[in-house]
Amino acid sequence: MAENSNAEVERRFLTLKEVCKYTGWGLTKTREIIKRKDSTFTVKIGNKYFIDKKKFDSYLENCMRYRITI
Repeated sequence: MAENSNAEVERRFLTLKEVCKYTGWGLTKTREIIKRKDSTFTVKIGNKYFIDKKKFDSYLENCMRYRITI
């Protein structure tokens, strides 16, 4: 049976603007965070950065749990 082409697909990777909308952060702060050398949730393809949503959520949860300033 063919899948419904109108079904919403949950995307694994977010763009910079999508992360801003998701978190409520501004572009400058979001860029600062995703371009860090120790970022484990960022993938760079060409000159664009993409954020792995699952890893990013885990990062945010750890920051809240251990009271880490972002």
